Amino acid sequence: MSCYESGDFVKYWEENMDRLGMWIPMSTYETVGGLAGLITAVATVAETNPGASLMQALVRAKISVIGANVLALSAAGWTGAAIGSAAVALGRTLSCGTTIADALWIAREQFSVSGTWLEAEFLRNPRILQAK
Repeated sequence: MSCYESGDFVKYWEENMDRLGMWIPMSTYETVGGLAGLITAVATVAETNPGASLMQALVRAKISVIGANVLALSAAGWTGAAIGSAAVALGRTLSCGTTIADALWIAREQFSVSGTWLEAEFLRNPRILQAK
C-alpha cells in the first residue's frame, strides 16, 4: 500500500531546509528544471568559484531571487544543506512521513532499545521530540 501523496517530497525538503535556517526558493526551482536543476546550477557555480555566496551563484546561474536572506549564505554550504535535505525528504517520502526521531522513539518505547546515548540525545536535543 502506497502512502505517497503528490508534493510530499517537496514539502519534506522545504520543511528540513527551514529547520536548518536555509533559504527556500518560492517558485524559482520550477523554472530551472526542478529541485535537482536548482541544486546543480548552484553547485556548478560553487565548484568553479569556491568562495561564492549563494546570491552570487544564483545571479551567475541566471536565477532570479527575491529576498536578502541569501546574501550571507555560501553557495557550497547551501548546496550541502539542499542535498542533505533531499536525502531526508526521500527517506520521509518512502517511510510515509516517518522521521528519524520517530524511529528512535519507537526503538525506545516498543523495542526497549535504550542506553545512555539515546537518553542523552533526547535530553540534549528536546526539539527532536517536538513532532510527538
